[in-house]
Amino acid sequence: MKTKISAYQLFSSIVLVPYGSALLFFIIPNAKQDAWLSMLIYMFPAIILQIVYTYLWSKYPDDTIVTYMPKIFGKIIGTILSILYTIFFTYEAARVLRDIASLITINTMPKMPLSLTTVLIVSTVVCSVHTGIENLCRAAQVILPILVFFFILEWIFLFTTPNALKFYNLKPVLENGILPVIKEGWKLITFPYGETILLTMLYPSVVEKSKVRKAAILAVIFQGIILTLTSIMFISVLGADFAGTSLFPLLRTVRLMHIGESFDRVDVFLILIMVVGGFIKISLFTYGGMLGTAQLLKLKDTKHLAVPFSVVILITSLLIAKNYTQHIYIGQVITLLYVHLPLAIFIPIIALLLQWIKDLVKNKKSCEKNL
Repeated sequence: MKTKISAYQLFSSIVLVPYGSALLFFIIPNAKQDAWLSMLIYMFPAIILQIVYTYLWSKYPDDTIVTYMPKIFGKIIGTILSILYTIFFTYEAARVLRDIASLITINTMPKMPLSLTTVLIVSTVVCSVHTGIENLCRAAQVILPILVFFFILEWIFLFTTPNALKFYNLKPVLENGILPVIKEGWKLITFPYGETILLTMLYPSVVEKSKVRKAAILAVIFQGIILTLTSIMFISVLGADFAGTSLFPLLRTVRLMHIGESFDRVDVFLILIMVVGGFIKISLFTYGGMLGTAQLLKLKDTKHLAVPFSVVILITSLLIAKNYTQHIYIGQVITLLYVHLPLAIFIPIIALLLQWIKDLVKNKKSCEKNL
């Protein structure tokens, strides 16, 4: 039976993909106090990227990116690209799993082995992806308002905490002009905005086909606003230098909040919220890898792949880096440049150009035939 999700569920899933891990970090520390401007500026290329994704899908409305790549690039090259996208989704699931497991281990249970924390998270992911994408998107639909609610509470508590917000840290704005801001922020189009390519796997499942592009664009705008406000929060509370060197600047920020006279460990609740968001992101990427594999192997059901894929993701998450510092370096330098950039940006743009050429040739032949 074909899976069906609503446009709002697609919107929620697109927002939660970067939400699951991007909020943990100060993504472009080299932009210093102008990092929030970079986040805002690169929201516009991200919107164009969504137009590219949805345009390609509109040409093949019953296909995912895994199944329409061979139709655009040809069987051999297209199949290789489809395999790469499937591996990419699986690898990203492993990276986010390592992020969330490290968050828990470092900040709440330092004596618990990382492997045990990872196993516990994966066991819940197995259950979620086994039940199918419909239930997973319903969960995203419910969880998104809760995460937004807590994000609003963070700002309220910071405003009510004496000397927590120091907006003078945002100055001077554009001290060296706008070009350094654009130059330092290029990675944003790959992460977090480029990660939304995962959701091209869900486009065919959306019931309201006409609302797919609108949902994707609005989701990116919403992401951009949230991430911009988060950057402003980090800089205002911690300062650009400290935020850039902190492993988890969001936790550092929240630990400065005070609610009343006795309740000041808000970070415990924040970790719980981020684990839930990370769980959704891991599950979505895992499902993307499973669905891509099922389509390549002509399997009718993805459920049988839940356990083997979860095991692969578990092992990969433990082997991709020796420690958390190396994990962050690989993710923010090597992966963004050599994985995200070609797969999320270059290949879709090349596919768009090839599709335009095919359409022009087809229209030309049609005109000649009519004449």
